[in-house]
Amino acid sequence: MKQFAVCWLLGCTAFLSAQIGGDATFRFLELSNSPRQLALGDPITLQDIDISTTLANPAMIRGEHGGQVMVNYEPYYDGISRGTAAYAYAFNRQKALVFDVNYINYGTFDGADPLGNPTGSFTGSEVALGIASSHYFIHQNIYLGARLRYTLSNLEAYTSTSLSGDMGLYYSPVTKPWRIALVYQHIGSQLTAYEDVFEPLPANLSLGFSSALKYLPLRWHLTFHHLNKYPLYFDNPVDASQTLGGGTNQKPAGLTKKLLRHASFGVEVFPASLFSIRLGYHAQRAAELRILELRNFSGLSFGVGMQLRRLRFQISHARYNVAGNRTFLGLTLEPRR
Repeated sequence: MKQFAVCWLLGCTAFLSAQIGGDATFRFLELSNSPRQLALGDPITLQDIDISTTLANPAMIRGEHGGQVMVNYEPYYDGISRGTAAYAYAFNRQKALVFDVNYINYGTFDGADPLGNPTGSFTGSEVALGIASSHYFIHQNIYLGARLRYTLSNLEAYTSTSLSGDMGLYYSPVTKPWRIALVYQHIGSQLTAYEDVFEPLPANLSLGFSSALKYLPLRWHLTFHHLNKYPLYFDNPVDASQTLGGGTNQKPAGLTKKLLRHASFGVEVFPASLFSIRLGYHAQRAAELRILELRNFSGLSFGVGMQLRRLRFQISHARYNVAGNRTFLGLTLEPRR
């Protein structure tokens, strides 16, 4: 029983993503870093004074983030809890260092030998420590950022570590409201592995676009994720039609359908005000977690952000399926200006 529980723990993060699950370790790194990210479908084009924007793309780090402290908490599925935290230290108006922590606690388990005799309880958890910064490239509207991350996993008596990094690029014209971002996350490898079985890290190449409307206080974000694993689309037998001869007819997916499986879309209303509303749609989650007979609005997410003096409160909710959904809470403390 204990061996079974440990094996389950070693592979438990496979459920964190649907069709890309099971092909890498440290999958908790791909979870949303903040409530704002979760509500908007995990964009990489957020850029403002909010320190949470720097966790998805290190190219967004600026000196204006200096002194901010952020703490986020999420009660995950079935007794699992996770959270993120970050602090920014500014050198000047342009440069800052961001220190971040990402953790997940799988809870306590009852161990037993092959005969079912209790052997005591054990725990499982994973944590990642990161440091990041950015620098403008050629002009002050083109930024290049990098993050270095050390990750430790502790599952019963088994441990694993890794060293990885993120690279981010951000461009925004001086006189235009649109933005372009490119991020390659989790580039690296394990340093030590469970039972010396080395696995790849969940690398993710993302391309993002964003723009603001001229006459409405609204900004939209379009992100194409996991482009390094194109295509994510797979032929679902549920979508196959029956033929007159009793067989099945699976219509092949076109380029547009395959590309949309990589897409997520988010809209933020009043993004620069003290109160903002956020809506998002994640096409991969919507397609792979839906149940035809039941309507759960899989793939949709929403949230709000509120500023009260130096405190910024954020909450978001994401629809997954009838088995469970996600709610993420966050609090940021800004320094005195």
